[in-house]
Amino acid sequence: MIDNQGFAVVFDFDGTLIDSREVKTSNYLKAFETIFKTKNEEREKIVESCERTSGANRFLQLSDTLKTLGLTATNEQKEAWSKLYSFLNSKSLRKIPEFLSVRSILEKLNESGFKLFAASGILEKEFLNELSRRRLTNFFLKSKGGDKLGFLKSLKERRFWPILFVGDTVYDEKTAMEAGVMFFKIDKDSDFLDLAIFLNKSKK
Repeated sequence: MIDNQGFAVVFDFDGTLIDSREVKTSNYLKAFETIFKTKNEEREKIVESCERTSGANRFLQLSDTLKTLGLTATNEQKEAWSKLYSFLNSKSLRKIPEFLSVRSILEKLNESGFKLFAASGILEKEFLNELSRRRLTNFFLKSKGGDKLGFLKSLKERRFWPILFVGDTVYDEKTAMEAGVMFFKIDKDSDFLDLAIFLNKSKK
């Protein structure tokens, strides 16, 4: 029998480690309007769809927005939108710093023996490149882009337990529930102190 691999803490990236929610929403809207030529009066619905599905894989977000507006899209249009969205994000994400407490919290959690991982709905290559550019990679045992639910389930299969998913959206919370793991919500920098307190209590 394989022994328990330890207490895993999985951090979402966008909106959790970096305060990127408003920028990503703006980029989503710009890419959507550019590719699908929507009207100004449809902006509010596009933004609402983006925010409602924030944290999900981008193509799930796109599917929700198209359905909300009663639109269909070809594979070519979807790929064009994804490439433009990636381009806009790659330009803007470089300007967004991590929350102030991120690095100190990651260091303390590593020192305390927690097994740290990172996950994102961002396409994997884009996500790993961004972590590397920020020199965050070494904080985590593994980082996975594109499929947060699948990654959480894989950690359970590898016998990491307990598992806490740290995210910032309702979708992240639903993902944690579906995976059968704990969830902690981050809205602002001071929440990282509460996270540290919660983890110390949970480990005892």
